[in-house]
Amino acid sequence: MKKPYRYVVPVALGTILTACSHTSVITDSASSESNAQTLWSASPQDVEQSNVLSPAKVSELELLRQRIADNADRIVQLTAQLDEKDRLLAELMSNDKDAALLLTIQQLEKERNALEIRYNQLRLENDRLTAQIHTLENDIQVTKLSSSEQQADFVALNRNFRTLDSAHYALSKDYRDLSIEHAHLKSQLDTLTEQNKHLAQEFSLLNEENLKLGGALSEARAQHQVLWDKIRVQGNVIDTLQTQNAELQRKGGLIIAAEGNPDNLPDLAKLEAKITRLKAELSAQNDLISGYQVDVAQLESALTRQENDLNGQLETLQNRYQELTARHKQLNAELSNMRDMLNARDQRIASLQQELDRSDQQKATLLAEIKQLREQHEDSLQQIVSLEQQAAVEAEQKTKLENQVNNLIPFEGAVMSLQRQLQSELTNVRWTLPTSANLHDTFEIQLSAEVNNPVQGQTYYAELFVDSALSMMSAAEAESTLNQGQLNFRWRLSGLNERPNATMNVSVTQEVNYNGQVILRKIYRDTESVELISKDWLSKYGFWAAAILGGLLMGFGVGKLGRRT
Repeated sequence: MKKPYRYVVPVALGTILTACSHTSVITDSASSESNAQTLWSASPQDVEQSNVLSPAKVSELELLRQRIADNADRIVQLTAQLDEKDRLLAELMSNDKDAALLLTIQQLEKERNALEIRYNQLRLENDRLTAQIHTLENDIQVTKLSSSEQQADFVALNRNFRTLDSAHYALSKDYRDLSIEHAHLKSQLDTLTEQNKHLAQEFSLLNEENLKLGGALSEARAQHQVLWDKIRVQGNVIDTLQTQNAELQRKGGLIIAAEGNPDNLPDLAKLEAKITRLKAELSAQNDLISGYQVDVAQLESALTRQENDLNGQLETLQNRYQELTARHKQLNAELSNMRDMLNARDQRIASLQQELDRSDQQKATLLAEIKQLREQHEDSLQQIVSLEQQAAVEAEQKTKLENQVNNLIPFEGAVMSLQRQLQSELTNVRWTLPTSANLHDTFEIQLSAEVNNPVQGQTYYAELFVDSALSMMSAAEAESTLNQGQLNFRWRLSGLNERPNATMNVSVTQEVNYNGQVILRKIYRDTESVELISKDWLSKYGFWAAAILGGLLMGFGVGKLGRRT
């Protein structure tokens, strides 16, 4: 089986680039680590001086140095990992190669390539950061040389400004807190004042109601006294009438005793009429007295109940009045305390306001001095602009070179991938087919093979060519994906004509991926045959049997006819 040698040149080129890049990576990593350590070990005095000149540049410089230190640590780790991968690959390559070992080697090569790409990226990033640090240090050095005297004044002013700014912030916060507390206490004072007014109104209403109830009680007592006077008068009248009635009865007896005298008859009739009238008046007076007595009893019970109710209400009002009086005293004490606290707060707010005004004046003075220093500093910055432009041009050139180097990294990976794919070969190819097959019966043919130097997941195509005695029941081209170093292709065929040696030709093609393009590479050809036989004796010999039988029957018939004639 012929091997295509037209892929040898790119594979060799990729191998050379890999070796060169690895050696350059090791050399550049050592230089970048030494540069990073040199830059990181810069004296903190320079950093403090640069903080005075430009806080933004100094913070950027510290950030760049921190990133370089982190990248240096990562480069050291990646170097150790690359060495470990190379050692493992050397050990695996020295052992016997089987399918599992080849997969492990391929996986290790992928991991090593990924680590090497990351290594190159970190190295390029360190170079770029080193250039930025050199640029910033040049800027800071130029600024220090041009404004060394201004820096000391600026440091002192900046320190005073920060101190006053922090004091101003603290005073503002205290003033805001005191204002909030003053508003809260004022709202409490207003609430307590309203409660005091409301309680005073309730107290005045209770006093008025107490006076009304006292007047009603006095009026009820006066009515009770009048009723008792009327009862006593009626009692006297009743006693007088009873006395007169007794005298009249006594006189009437006397009159009855002297009844025989006809001269006393008119007087007797008058007395009887008067007695009858007095009895009627007496009964009416008794009825009126009994009604008065009932009314007096009811009025006394009502007055007793009303007096008890009024006494209970009066006691309740007195208790409520005492509670309100105690609450009023307590509120007055709290109100006086709050007024004292508010006065103290007002005095403290006034003192804080004075301090705040003084700090505002000092802040304005410092801002004016800082503005003057900034104006003086702008003159020195104009001289730095030309140097920054020159540094930008150099950085642009360096970026172009870095881009060119980065563009070679994907090409190197593509060449290595192509090299691994071209090393794949088919071995131990096996045909699985019947030794003989009946005509018009469908049978299956299977082609199995093992792949040396496999690339997991790669696709292979096999195309089967048959002669005219065979008919394809499935597609002529079969596809198989590499799985654990094995390939399997299947076809279904049917026999058309009886033939002892029906030939079949197979061609296996490998799908090679290079830089996003698919290349089909033929890697195997083979030929196999199968015997086609027919077991349908009726269709095979039926015609001849029928012809012979027909001839015999015709001869027999002709003989019969000859005998008859």
